[in-house]
Amino acid sequence: MRLIIARSNFFSYSETFIEEQINQLEPVDVLYEGWQPSRLKGGGSIYPIPFSILAVRGVLRRALPGLYQKIYTYYLQRFLRDQNIDAFLANYGPLGANIYEACAAEGIPYSVVFLGFDAAEKKTLDTYGSRYATYLPRAKAIICVAESMRANLEAIAGPLPNLHVIPCGVDVSRFTPGTSREGFNVISVARFAEKKGSLKSIKAFEILLQDFPDAQLRMVGDGPLWEEAKEYVTAHGLSSNIHFLGAMGQSDYLPLLQESNVFIQHSVLTPSGDSEGTPVAILEASACGLAICSTRHAGIPDAVVEGKTGLLVDEHDVEGMASALKDLARDLKKTRLMGAAAREHMEAHYDVVKLSVKIKGLLV
Repeated sequence: MRLIIARSNFFSYSETFIEEQINQLEPVDVLYEGWQPSRLKGGGSIYPIPFSILAVRGVLRRALPGLYQKIYTYYLQRFLRDQNIDAFLANYGPLGANIYEACAAEGIPYSVVFLGFDAAEKKTLDTYGSRYATYLPRAKAIICVAESMRANLEAIAGPLPNLHVIPCGVDVSRFTPGTSREGFNVISVARFAEKKGSLKSIKAFEILLQDFPDAQLRMVGDGPLWEEAKEYVTAHGLSSNIHFLGAMGQSDYLPLLQESNVFIQHSVLTPSGDSEGTPVAILEASACGLAICSTRHAGIPDAVVEGKTGLLVDEHDVEGMASALKDLARDLKKTRLMGAAAREHMEAHYDVVKLSVKIKGLLV
Protein backbone atom coordinates (compact mmCIF):
# COMPACT_ATOMS: atom_id res chain seq x y z
CA MET A 1 0.00 0.00 0.00
CA ARG A 2 1.38 3.39 -1.01
CA LEU A 3 0.19 5.51 1.90
CA ILE A 4 0.63 9.24 2.48
CA ILE A 5 0.21 10.65 6.01
CA ALA A 6 -0.49 14.32 6.65
CA ARG A 7 0.03 16.35 9.82
CA SER A 8 0.13 20.04 10.64
CA ASN A 9 3.69 20.15 12.07
CA PHE A 10 6.99 18.70 10.92
CA PHE A 11 7.52 17.62 14.52
CA SER A 12 6.01 18.48 17.88
CA TYR A 13 7.15 16.95 21.16
CA SER A 14 3.50 16.92 22.26
CA GLU A 15 2.43 14.81 19.25
CA THR A 16 4.21 11.58 20.07
CA PHE A 17 1.18 9.57 18.97
CA ILE A 18 1.57 10.85 15.41
CA GLU A 19 5.28 10.01 15.47
CA GLU A 20 4.43 6.45 16.49
CA GLN A 21 1.75 6.28 13.81
CA ILE A 22 4.29 7.23 11.14
CA ASN A 23 6.86 4.76 12.47
CA GLN A 24 4.38 1.90 12.49
CA LEU A 25 2.50 2.55 9.22
CA GLU A 26 5.61 3.37 7.14
CA PRO A 27 4.09 5.80 4.63
CA VAL A 28 5.65 6.72 1.29
CA ASP A 29 6.09 10.23 2.70
CA VAL A 30 4.62 12.69 5.20
CA LEU A 31 2.99 15.99 4.26
CA TYR A 32 3.19 18.79 6.82
CA GLU A 33 2.86 22.56 7.34
CA GLY A 34 -0.51 23.72 8.61
CA TRP A 35 -4.04 22.67 7.69
CA GLN A 36 -3.12 22.73 3.98
CA PRO A 37 0.12 20.76 4.18
CA SER A 38 2.36 20.98 1.14
CA ARG A 39 5.91 20.28 2.28
CA LEU A 40 7.30 16.75 2.26
CA LYS A 41 9.26 15.28 5.13
CA GLY A 42 11.45 13.54 2.55
CA GLY A 43 12.24 16.94 1.02
CA GLY A 44 10.58 19.22 -1.48
CA SER A 45 7.04 20.44 -1.98
CA ILE A 46 3.92 19.55 -3.91
CA TYR A 47 4.18 23.05 -5.42
CA PRO A 48 6.41 24.48 -8.14
CA ILE A 49 7.91 27.95 -7.76
CA PRO A 50 6.52 30.50 -6.83
CA PHE A 51 3.91 28.64 -4.73
CA SER A 52 6.63 26.63 -3.00
CA ILE A 53 7.74 29.88 -1.32
CA LEU A 54 6.03 30.19 2.07
CA ALA A 55 5.67 33.98 1.87
CA VAL A 56 3.88 33.75 -1.47
CA ARG A 57 1.46 31.17 -0.11
CA GLY A 58 0.87 33.23 3.01
CA VAL A 59 -0.13 36.33 1.06
CA LEU A 60 -2.38 34.38 -1.30
CA ARG A 61 -4.01 32.43 1.52
CA ARG A 62 -4.88 35.61 3.40
CA ALA A 63 -5.98 37.65 0.39
CA LEU A 64 -7.89 35.02 -1.60
CA PRO A 65 -8.54 31.97 0.58
CA GLY A 66 -11.07 30.44 -1.81
CA LEU A 67 -8.70 30.68 -4.75
CA TYR A 68 -5.84 29.36 -2.67
CA GLN A 69 -7.87 26.29 -1.72
CA LYS A 70 -8.49 25.57 -5.40
CA ILE A 71 -4.79 25.93 -6.17
CA TYR A 72 -3.94 23.65 -3.24
CA THR A 73 -6.43 21.02 -4.37
CA TYR A 74 -5.08 21.11 -7.93
CA TYR A 75 -1.45 20.56 -6.93
CA LEU A 76 -2.27 18.02 -4.22
CA GLN A 77 -4.33 16.05 -6.75
CA ARG A 78 -1.45 16.12 -9.21
CA PHE A 79 1.00 14.97 -6.52
CA LEU A 80 -1.23 12.06 -5.48
CA ARG A 81 -1.57 10.98 -9.09
CA ASP A 82 2.14 11.24 -9.86
CA GLN A 83 3.07 9.27 -6.74
CA ASN A 84 0.46 6.54 -7.34
CA ILE A 85 -0.89 6.98 -3.81
CA ASP A 86 -3.34 4.27 -2.68
CA ALA A 87 -4.53 5.77 0.63
CA PHE A 88 -4.39 9.06 2.52
CA LEU A 89 -4.40 9.40 6.31
CA ALA A 90 -4.95 12.92 7.71
CA ASN A 91 -4.33 13.87 11.30
CA TYR A 92 -6.86 16.35 12.71
CA GLY A 93 -10.29 17.20 11.34
CA PRO A 94 -9.46 20.63 9.85
CA LEU A 95 -6.66 19.11 7.80
CA GLY A 96 -9.04 16.46 6.51
CA ALA A 97 -11.39 19.21 5.38
CA ASN A 98 -8.71 20.56 3.04
CA ILE A 99 -7.48 17.33 1.45
CA TYR A 100 -10.65 15.39 0.76
CA GLU A 101 -11.53 17.04 -2.55
CA ALA A 102 -8.20 16.08 -4.11
CA CYS A 103 -8.52 12.53 -2.81
CA ALA A 104 -12.10 12.20 -4.06
CA ALA A 105 -11.14 13.52 -7.51
CA GLU A 106 -8.42 10.86 -7.79
CA GLY A 107 -10.54 8.08 -6.31
CA ILE A 108 -8.17 7.69 -3.37
CA PRO A 109 -9.71 6.53 -0.08
CA TYR A 110 -9.02 9.05 2.67
CA SER A 111 -9.22 8.57 6.43
CA VAL A 112 -9.02 11.11 9.23
CA VAL A 113 -7.84 10.84 12.83
CA PHE A 114 -9.51 13.12 15.39
CA LEU A 115 -7.27 13.72 18.38
CA GLY A 116 -9.20 15.98 20.77
CA PHE A 117 -9.83 19.69 20.24
CA ASP A 118 -10.81 19.12 16.59
CA ALA A 119 -13.94 17.29 17.73
CA ALA A 120 -14.79 19.58 20.64
CA GLU A 121 -13.47 23.14 20.51
CA LYS A 122 -16.29 25.56 19.72
CA LYS A 123 -14.29 27.83 17.39
CA THR A 124 -13.00 24.87 15.40
CA LEU A 125 -16.45 23.34 15.04
CA ASP A 126 -17.94 26.71 14.05
CA THR A 127 -15.25 27.15 11.38
CA TYR A 128 -15.14 23.61 9.98
CA GLY A 129 -18.48 22.08 11.00
CA SER A 130 -20.17 22.50 7.62
CA ARG A 131 -17.18 20.91 5.89
CA TYR A 132 -17.13 18.07 8.41
CA ALA A 133 -20.75 17.39 7.48
CA THR A 134 -19.74 17.10 3.83
CA TYR A 135 -16.58 15.05 3.98
CA LEU A 136 -16.95 12.77 7.02
CA PRO A 137 -19.71 10.53 5.59
CA ARG A 138 -17.56 9.98 2.47
CA ALA A 139 -14.36 9.08 4.33
CA LYS A 140 -13.06 5.53 4.22
CA ALA A 141 -12.60 5.70 7.97
CA ILE A 142 -12.97 8.25 10.74
CA ILE A 143 -10.78 7.35 13.68
CA CYS A 144 -11.39 8.93 17.08
CA VAL A 145 -9.03 8.32 19.97
CA ALA A 146 -11.85 8.43 22.54
CA GLU A 147 -15.51 7.41 22.51
CA SER A 148 -16.45 10.83 23.94
CA MET A 149 -15.80 12.42 20.51
CA ARG A 150 -18.45 10.43 18.68
CA ALA A 151 -21.47 12.46 19.83
CA ASN A 152 -20.02 15.79 18.71
CA LEU A 153 -19.15 14.56 15.22
CA GLU A 154 -22.45 12.75 14.70
CA ALA A 155 -24.34 15.85 15.86
CA ILE A 156 -22.71 17.63 12.90
CA ALA A 157 -22.61 14.93 10.23
CA GLY A 158 -25.37 12.51 11.26
CA PRO A 159 -24.80 8.78 11.99
CA LEU A 160 -21.30 7.74 10.96
CA PRO A 161 -21.02 3.97 10.48
CA ASN A 162 -17.46 4.57 9.25
CA LEU A 163 -16.40 5.97 12.66
CA HIS A 164 -14.03 3.78 14.68
CA VAL A 165 -12.72 4.40 18.18
CA ILE A 166 -9.05 3.44 18.32
CA PRO A 167 -7.15 5.04 21.19
CA CYS A 168 -3.65 6.41 21.03
CA GLY A 169 -1.10 3.74 21.77
CA VAL A 170 2.24 3.37 23.51
CA ASP A 171 5.38 1.44 22.61
CA VAL A 172 5.33 -1.05 25.48
CA SER A 173 8.70 -2.44 24.41
CA ARG A 174 10.30 0.96 25.00
CA PHE A 175 8.27 2.33 27.91
CA THR A 176 8.96 -0.25 30.59
CA PRO A 177 9.05 -0.18 34.40
CA GLY A 178 12.23 0.92 36.13
CA THR A 179 13.20 1.20 39.77
CA SER A 180 11.49 4.05 41.57
CA ARG A 181 13.45 6.21 43.98
CA GLU A 182 12.82 6.16 47.71
CA GLY A 183 10.04 8.41 48.90
CA PHE A 184 6.93 9.67 47.12
CA ASN A 185 7.86 10.99 43.69
CA VAL A 186 5.24 12.42 41.37
CA ILE A 187 5.76 13.43 37.75
CA SER A 188 3.83 15.37 35.12
CA VAL A 189 4.61 15.39 31.39
CA ALA A 190 2.36 17.92 29.68
CA ARG A 191 2.21 21.29 27.98
CA PHE A 192 1.32 24.08 30.35
CA ALA A 193 -1.98 24.73 28.59
CA GLU A 194 -5.43 25.29 30.05
CA LYS A 195 -6.84 21.87 29.21
CA LYS A 196 -3.90 20.12 30.90
CA GLY A 197 -4.77 21.72 34.25
CA SER A 198 -1.15 22.01 35.37
CA LEU A 199 -1.83 24.68 37.98
CA LYS A 200 -4.62 22.55 39.44
CA SER A 201 -2.16 19.65 39.72
CA ILE A 202 0.26 21.98 41.53
CA LYS A 203 -2.41 23.14 43.96
CA ALA A 204 -3.42 19.54 44.72
CA PHE A 205 0.23 18.65 45.32
CA GLU A 206 0.57 21.71 47.58
CA ILE A 207 -2.18 20.32 49.80
CA LEU A 208 -0.46 16.92 49.83
CA LEU A 209 2.67 18.58 51.25
CA GLN A 210 0.80 19.44 54.44
CA ASP A 211 0.91 15.74 55.35
CA PHE A 212 3.88 14.58 53.23
CA PRO A 213 6.39 17.45 53.28
CA ASP A 214 9.16 15.44 51.60
CA ALA A 215 7.14 14.55 48.48
CA GLN A 216 8.60 15.69 45.16
CA LEU A 217 6.90 16.76 41.91
CA ARG A 218 8.84 17.04 38.64
CA MET A 219 7.05 18.79 35.78
CA VAL A 220 8.21 18.20 32.19
CA GLY A 221 6.91 20.58 29.53
CA ASP A 222 6.48 24.22 28.65
CA GLY A 223 3.69 26.28 27.16
CA PRO A 224 1.62 29.44 27.55
CA LEU A 225 0.93 28.93 31.28
CA TRP A 226 4.46 27.88 32.25
CA GLU A 227 5.50 31.27 33.67
CA GLU A 228 2.27 31.57 35.67
CA ALA A 229 2.87 28.14 37.20
CA LYS A 230 6.47 28.98 38.10
CA GLU A 231 5.40 32.26 39.67
CA TYR A 232 2.80 30.45 41.79
CA VAL A 233 5.36 27.91 43.02
CA THR A 234 7.86 30.65 43.92
CA ALA A 235 5.24 32.81 45.64
CA HIS A 236 4.01 29.88 47.74
CA GLY A 237 7.45 28.68 48.77
CA LEU A 238 7.20 25.36 46.94
CA SER A 239 10.44 25.46 44.95
CA SER A 240 12.15 22.79 47.06
CA ASN A 241 9.36 20.32 46.24
CA ILE A 242 8.20 21.25 42.72
CA HIS A 243 10.72 21.30 39.88
CA PHE A 244 10.20 22.66 36.34
CA LEU A 245 12.28 20.77 33.79
CA GLY A 246 11.06 22.37 30.56
CA ALA A 247 10.27 20.62 27.29
CA MET A 248 12.02 17.28 26.82
CA GLY A 249 12.03 14.51 24.26
CA GLN A 250 10.87 10.99 25.04
CA SER A 251 14.39 9.66 25.50
CA ASP A 252 15.06 12.34 28.11
CA TYR A 253 11.92 12.01 30.20
CA LEU A 254 11.62 8.22 30.01
CA PRO A 255 14.18 7.68 32.83
CA LEU A 256 12.28 10.24 34.92
CA LEU A 257 9.07 8.26 34.53
CA GLN A 258 10.87 5.09 35.53
CA GLU A 259 12.11 6.74 38.74
CA SER A 260 8.67 7.96 39.83
CA ASN A 261 5.74 6.46 41.75
CA VAL A 262 2.78 8.44 40.46
CA PHE A 263 1.84 10.36 37.32
CA ILE A 264 -0.43 13.39 37.74
CA GLN A 265 -2.54 15.32 35.22
CA HIS A 266 -5.64 17.38 35.95
CA SER A 267 -7.18 17.52 32.45
CA VAL A 268 -10.31 19.68 32.03
CA LEU A 269 -12.74 20.79 29.35
CA THR A 270 -12.01 24.48 28.80
CA PRO A 271 -14.68 27.19 28.39
CA SER A 272 -13.80 27.30 24.67
CA GLY A 273 -14.57 23.58 24.38
CA ASP A 274 -10.94 22.48 24.06
CA SER A 275 -10.54 18.89 25.20
CA GLU A 276 -8.09 16.04 25.42
CA GLY A 277 -8.43 12.87 23.41
CA THR A 278 -6.41 10.21 25.18
CA PRO A 279 -3.29 11.81 26.70
CA VAL A 280 -0.30 9.81 25.48
CA ALA A 281 1.77 10.76 28.52
CA ILE A 282 -0.70 8.88 30.72
CA LEU A 283 -0.24 5.81 28.54
CA GLU A 284 3.54 6.12 28.70
CA ALA A 285 3.50 6.48 32.48
CA SER A 286 1.16 3.51 32.82
CA ALA A 287 3.44 1.38 30.65
CA CYS A 288 6.30 2.35 32.97
CA GLY A 289 4.34 0.99 35.92
CA LEU A 290 3.18 4.24 37.52
CA ALA A 291 -0.12 4.67 39.31
CA ILE A 292 -2.13 7.48 37.70
CA CYS A 293 -3.83 10.40 39.44
CA SER A 294 -6.02 12.24 36.96
CA THR A 295 -9.55 13.34 36.06
CA ARG A 296 -12.67 11.79 34.57
CA HIS A 297 -12.14 13.51 31.25
CA ALA A 298 -12.39 12.37 27.60
CA GLY A 299 -10.51 9.10 27.06
CA ILE A 300 -8.79 9.06 30.46
CA PRO A 301 -11.38 6.81 32.18
CA ASP A 302 -10.72 4.19 29.48
CA ALA A 303 -6.96 4.40 29.88
CA VAL A 304 -7.12 4.43 33.68
CA VAL A 305 -9.15 1.70 35.36
CA GLU A 306 -10.44 3.61 38.36
CA GLY A 307 -9.34 2.10 41.64
CA LYS A 308 -7.19 -0.51 39.89
CA THR A 309 -4.58 1.32 37.82
CA GLY A 310 -5.04 4.76 39.35
CA LEU A 311 -7.38 7.22 41.02
CA LEU A 312 -9.63 9.67 39.16
CA VAL A 313 -11.51 12.73 40.36
CA ASP A 314 -14.00 15.08 38.76
CA GLU A 315 -12.66 17.96 36.71
CA HIS A 316 -11.73 21.04 38.80
CA ASP A 317 -11.87 19.04 42.07
CA VAL A 318 -8.49 20.09 43.46
CA GLU A 319 -9.33 18.95 46.98
CA GLY A 320 -10.39 15.55 45.62
CA MET A 321 -7.12 15.21 43.72
CA ALA A 322 -5.17 16.11 46.85
CA SER A 323 -7.07 13.43 48.77
CA ALA A 324 -6.27 10.90 46.03
CA LEU A 325 -2.58 11.81 46.22
CA LYS A 326 -2.64 11.33 49.99
CA ASP A 327 -4.21 7.89 49.56
CA LEU A 328 -1.43 6.93 47.17
CA ALA A 329 1.28 8.32 49.46
CA ARG A 330 -0.07 6.53 52.55
CA ASP A 331 0.04 3.07 51.00
CA LEU A 332 3.02 2.72 48.70
CA LYS A 333 2.55 -1.02 48.42
CA LYS A 334 -0.94 -0.48 47.00
CA THR A 335 0.44 2.25 44.75
CA ARG A 336 3.02 -0.18 43.35
CA LEU A 337 0.29 -2.76 42.72
CA MET A 338 -1.70 -0.12 40.82
CA GLY A 339 1.36 0.60 38.72
CA ALA A 340 1.80 -3.08 37.91
CA ALA A 341 -1.86 -3.29 36.90
CA ALA A 342 -1.43 -0.18 34.74
CA ARG A 343 1.40 -1.88 32.90
CA GLU A 344 -0.77 -4.95 32.24
CA HIS A 345 -3.62 -2.73 31.01
CA MET A 346 -1.31 -1.04 28.49
CA GLU A 347 0.01 -4.37 27.22
CA ALA A 348 -3.51 -5.70 26.75
CA HIS A 349 -5.28 -2.67 25.26
CA TYR A 350 -2.86 0.14 24.28
CA ASP A 351 0.07 -1.57 22.54
CA VAL A 352 0.82 0.75 19.62
CA VAL A 353 1.84 -2.14 17.36
CA LYS A 354 -1.52 -3.87 17.76
CA LEU A 355 -3.46 -0.63 17.38
CA SER A 356 -1.53 0.31 14.24
CA VAL A 357 -2.53 -2.99 12.66
CA LYS A 358 -6.17 -2.02 13.28
CA ILE A 359 -5.67 1.40 11.70
CA LYS A 360 -3.88 -0.04 8.68
CA GLY A 361 -6.76 -2.44 8.07
CA LEU A 362 -9.18 0.48 7.77
CA LEU A 363 -7.29 2.57 5.23
CA VAL A 364 -8.03 0.81 1.91
